[in-house]
Amino acid sequence: MKRDILKDADYRFDFDRAMYVNHAAKKAFSLEFIDDHSENELVRRIGEHTQNGWTFYFNNSPSESVKRELERVLG
Repeated sequence: MKRDILKDADYRFDFDRAMYVNHAAKKAFSLEFIDDHSENELVRRIGEHTQNGWTFYFNNSPSESVKRELERVLG
């Protein structure tokens, strides 16, 4: 199950933002992204190397202002 994959990879559900977040990896997945992509795709994205800063996985990329606000509140 997809949510088990995320929990096993230390992602926690953020109720305020309706997404799974891993602060150490600086990655966040929206519920829509999780629902619309396969387990294999989810595992691949969890394991991919990302640059410094946060990486957000949404079906539709959030605007730069939304990204900045998420980065600010997530730390």
